Amino acid sequence: MTAFCLVVLRPLAGRIGLLDMPGGRKSHQQPTPMIGGLGIYLGTVAICLLSPVVMQNYQILLAVSGFVLVVGVIDDLYDIRASVRMAVHAVAAWVMAVSAGVQITSFGDILFLGPLELGLLAVPVTLFATVGVINAVNMSDGLDGLSGGLVVIALILLSIAAMGAGQSAMLSFSQILIVSVLAFLTFNFRLIWKRSALVYLGDAGSTLLGFIVAWLVIAASQGSNAFIAPVYALWFLAIPLIDTVSLLIRRPLQGRSPFSPGRDHLHHRLLNAGLSPRKTVLIIHGTALGMGGIGLIGHFTGAPESLMFALFLAVFAIYLQLSKRVLKLNTDEQQRHVDTIS
Repeated sequence: MTAFCLVVLRPLAGRIGLLDMPGGRKSHQQPTPMIGGLGIYLGTVAICLLSPVVMQNYQILLAVSGFVLVVGVIDDLYDIRASVRMAVHAVAAWVMAVSAGVQITSFGDILFLGPLELGLLAVPVTLFATVGVINAVNMSDGLDGLSGGLVVIALILLSIAAMGAGQSAMLSFSQILIVSVLAFLTFNFRLIWKRSALVYLGDAGSTLLGFIVAWLVIAASQGSNAFIAPVYALWFLAIPLIDTVSLLIRRPLQGRSPFSPGRDHLHHRLLNAGLSPRKTVLIIHGTALGMGGIGLIGHFTGAPESLMFALFLAVFAIYLQLSKRVLKLNTDEQQRHVDTIS
């Protein structure tokens, strides 16, 4: 269904202007339809309608994510301000927390002191975390197949944990979404016989997937039906979260807006190191799978949550330090280049 929708929507995208035009910092050479989110959503909804159990558990999710998608499409067409987008995402997160009751009420035992309950801070923290995950997935959408692949990896890890806990509704919905995103990736990922993407996620698709993943990991780690500890949400989404949080720390220190465009993401650094786009995507996917695998092993072996949190912080600190060194090397190289020209 997703593939069918993408085929049907491709010619329509050009008529309404839903195209990502080449130029500027973009590397593609042809106008590319930004219909990935629409295809994924329509395909997922079509199959969910056939399953009363899935619809019963996720009808609010599908409705609210449809709202996020529509706003994303408008953003792709007219380029909405970042503050407006974040406000819309916060509204969606508020509906999730208040109407559906999917909210972060505890961080778990991450400080060796027992469960850290949030109390009155539950809803504000849920809004902050959800908007953060949405933006993390959105900001990772910089190379063909990168963002979609990271979402698939997180969903596969979540599915394995759900299967182990006998959570059939979560497992079914995650599997439907995985297949839908994989269908999109066949149009988006660069293959040997396909040198460029046929369609893009667009902001609509990346924010849609970010919101759905945020909902699922929060639902999986909170409340009476939780089957993973909250710390494992960090491991399942390690790469986009680490990359985004590092930018939120580094850019203000450089006097820049955290949401300003730039070429300082992880995939940009790998590209600058001489790797091809395909190799860059595969390396990042492999790293995400490895880190998620560590989290999954910790989950099934019953590793202390505090230990897993400390280990995650250590990985994050190492990444920050390595990023700082790479940034300094790049700056020194650019300065030497300028001096040579002078």
